[in-house]
Amino acid sequence: MLGWLLRGVFLVLILRIVWKFISGLIEGVRGPQSGRRTVRGGSLERDPVCGTYVEPTRALTAQVSGKTYYFCSEQCLRAFRKTA
Repeated sequence: MLGWLLRGVFLVLILRIVWKFISGLIEGVRGPQSGRRTVRGGSLERDPVCGTYVEPTRALTAQVSGKTYYFCSEQCLRAFRKTA
């Protein structure tokens, strides 16, 4: 009796794994379904002081020798200005 129960549980686990695999393949072919969150595209710039990546539209900036640098905070901007 216990052997049949264990075989049944094992069969259910195998079926679930196969189902997840097949549904993942189908989703990959179709692409993400509507209603799921999509990631906004855009470029990120690296803060030269702390290394954080920031969106250029939201970042603080400084220009040195014609090059624009992007910063995540006033603290990083001040630290950069001290060394530049």
